[in-house]
Amino acid sequence: MNAARVELAAQGLWCETSAAAGLAGLRAHGPREDDGPVVCVVTSGGYKDVATGTETYAPTAAHWAAIEASLKEAQGR
Repeated sequence: MNAARVELAAQGLWCETSAAAGLAGLRAHGPREDDGPVVCVVTSGGYKDVATGTETYAPTAAHWAAIEASLKEAQGR
């Protein structure tokens, strides 16, 4: 489940490990091709998991250029 939590975090969704169980199950067993769309519900935010959020970040200016630059920088890590 930790890999699923990390995958969600890379997409900007901070959740506790148990909340990533749906995605972990999907990655482990996958949908059949004839099943159609799949929705995985993240049931709990990561705010209770204070050990995960150890980094601090400066506020980002509220305009697209600054947000885009911040996202590109985060992808490079």
